[in-house]
Amino acid sequence: MEHDMRQTAVEPEESLEQMMQEGAEARRKQLYRHKLPEERTLTAMLTAMTKAELDDIRFNLNVTGASSLKKAELTARLCPAITSFAERWMMSLLEDEYNLFRDFAANGGQSESLSDEDDRLDYLRGLGFLSCGKSGETLVWYMPEEVLAVFGQMDTQGFHDRVLLNTEVARFAAGILYACGYLNYEQLFERVVSYLEAERAQALSFMDFVGIMLNASCWKNTVVALPQGVKYYTLIDEDALEDEQLRRSDLDFAALTRAEAWAAGADSYTPDTPACRALIQFFMQEHGCDVMKAADITGEITILLQNGGTMQEAVEYLEDLRLMQDEDKAEAILAPLAALNNATRLWQLKGHTPEELMAMTGEGRVIPFNQVHKAKVGRNDPCPCGSGKKYKNCCLRKDEQ
Repeated sequence: MEHDMRQTAVEPEESLEQMMQEGAEARRKQLYRHKLPEERTLTAMLTAMTKAELDDIRFNLNVTGASSLKKAELTARLCPAITSFAERWMMSLLEDEYNLFRDFAANGGQSESLSDEDDRLDYLRGLGFLSCGKSGETLVWYMPEEVLAVFGQMDTQGFHDRVLLNTEVARFAAGILYACGYLNYEQLFERVVSYLEAERAQALSFMDFVGIMLNASCWKNTVVALPQGVKYYTLIDEDALEDEQLRRSDLDFAALTRAEAWAAGADSYTPDTPACRALIQFFMQEHGCDVMKAADITGEITILLQNGGTMQEAVEYLEDLRLMQDEDKAEAILAPLAALNNATRLWQLKGHTPEELMAMTGEGRVIPFNQVHKAKVGRNDPCPCGSGKKYKNCCLRKDEQ
């Protein structure tokens, strides 16, 4: 894991950006390859696709015994399979997916406003629920009449209530996984249900929950569904983490409040802790970073620590960014880094921070501030306790005493 994290840190930004641009351009060419069909039927949509695209749909819908069919035969086989699957799949819809379907229904089954850069649409296209084609030079996304009919029959107030429950479940799950890293489906289901109102919890079966997680994994950028469980999207090695969690069988997972789990389940979540704010402020004041750049660097360090990285690896990451060249600033940053480590929910600690675990059990990789305060922190530097105040206005007097 150490090698993987270091390799990620030193990979040239230009090469990665170039690969992403090339991939995006290849995808864009594929999207603009077809003309918009005159009819909006499943048959017309599937006929316009390549055999390889039809095979993707066949695989995603688990249509068996059809791998050797010719294109016309496969098209005929897929049409009823898509509508049948849609009836089951729509029970796992999330709110923004629901709104997308509503927009298609309100605009005659097509849209010119969707971005060709939104790769979430590839997921729905791979299920046979929508496709796209050129009208002149404009890319138009469209939903087949048969899929719209299924949605229209299901779109009641009760169905929308279910969509809201699905969305709530997905967000709580993401928040729990932000703290714990990985949980099997049973563990995650138990914890999510504990945050729901009693009536809503009773309405959610375990199989419903698994379906919601599978859909959220494909549509959201926060969770990744695996055969036996779900992980937070930034977790590198779920097998090693699960082994570590089992090794700590005497330690319970951290108990997040409902508000904490909800907040951590937001897309692109960044902890709003004093330690995070202090480190972000340090990068802004000492290195001239704008707030987004400072938050990104702090976020990358948090990911490294959550994946079991050490303070030394965090320092090496900053060296790769050329942020450790000034000796005074390099020394001054060690205390805010220690504060971030001590206040971060670490996955190998089952969602506890080192500070919490030290208080509970006397264990944990807490980095004592009294080892870094006097030698590493100037009077006007951010206080390593994470308060966001200057050291002279916060812990200096206590340390001197």
